[in-house]
Amino acid sequence: MRILFLSNFYPPARPGGYAQWCHEVAEGLADRGHDISVLTSRHQADRAAPDPQIRRQLHLDGDLLHYRPLHFFTRRKRERRENRRFLQSAIEDYRPEVAFIWGLWAMSPWMAAWAEASMPGRVVYYLSDYWPAGGDFHHSYWGLPARRSVMQMPKRIVNRLAQAALAREGSPDLKFEHAICVSEAVKKILLEKHVPVEKAAVIHGGSDLKRFLSADATRTHNGGVALLYAGQLVPHKGVHTAIEGVSRLVHDQGVRDVHLTVVGAGPPAYERELHELVEARGVDRFVRFQGPADKSDMPAIFASHDILIFPSIYEEPLARVTQEAMASGMTVVGTTTGGTGEILEEGRTGLTFPAGDAGQLARQLGRLIHSPELGARLGQAGREVVSRHFTLDRMVDEIEAYLTSVVVA
Repeated sequence: MRILFLSNFYPPARPGGYAQWCHEVAEGLADRGHDISVLTSRHQADRAAPDPQIRRQLHLDGDLLHYRPLHFFTRRKRERRENRRFLQSAIEDYRPEVAFIWGLWAMSPWMAAWAEASMPGRVVYYLSDYWPAGGDFHHSYWGLPARRSVMQMPKRIVNRLAQAALAREGSPDLKFEHAICVSEAVKKILLEKHVPVEKAAVIHGGSDLKRFLSADATRTHNGGVALLYAGQLVPHKGVHTAIEGVSRLVHDQGVRDVHLTVVGAGPPAYERELHELVEARGVDRFVRFQGPADKSDMPAIFASHDILIFPSIYEEPLARVTQEAMASGMTVVGTTTGGTGEILEEGRTGLTFPAGDAGQLARQLGRLIHSPELGARLGQAGREVVSRHFTLDRMVDEIEAYLTSVVVA
């Protein structure tokens, strides 16, 4: 098959979960003899080596950290016209048999509409987040009042112009004729938000377990109980809950031989809040911020820790980090929001706690610390479940079969 991948991000740019999946599935299909081309954004394109199969051309809808109102009026229309030309050129030059749309957060949904119009019946979506139901940067910004009172009247006037422009553009009526969801939870949530994915297949994301199964299930650190948080440092990931949980473990339960390593990065303001929280709770000796880690470093990081804390607050589509930690033999203690409950089960593959409940997190950590055999049993069970149901090979198998069914229909 000739498959055109369309995604907002593609590694090494912004290498989060679904961007990694996009890359790994593309490589997996290429290894099986399929012809792959990728059209993605120019975000962090300077970090990527040149590759004739990857076009890093598309404009994002705005700055990822700071909204720029002037951009809305001076560059947005031109950049959207260019995006449409880039897509049309990719389709005309490459002549794909199927277009495979991944994440489109931070891009206009009109990209998907143009693909559906250009390749009717041959567009497939892999939905591993909630972009089809979410608002874009522009509606979010222009729908809010100015932060400073002196700017409220000027912004109200400019708002009318912006809202009128957005109303004239309208929103595309996407068909989602062929769609795959990363979890049952994603499908359920999108249906609740009136996205037409009733017929969508569910193909769980998987991990390349060869990278993790060789990790020594008897941990390689030097003494104590080693806790790990790995992921983005953003409020909806609940990193503050992990720190609060460790504080309660130390101060309320008197556990001293414990250490939490925080791996990841995020907005400076939230990182500063986390550091201040550590200081305020008096757990400086027990919490270490390591900063972001490369994907290649993660097997060794998992192997040097005992317990993964997964404190996410929002409806996680399906987190890779829980799969990879389980594959490494770690015990996972986490929330079961969104798709996480499809892999993390209380007392079977790990231990759970309600989102934001630092007290229950501390109690679950205490159970594992005082009962090493419980952690060993859960770690082994998690490893077996991931090996059976959450492998990258299984994911590529099922996606290949789905794409083939669309092409030959």
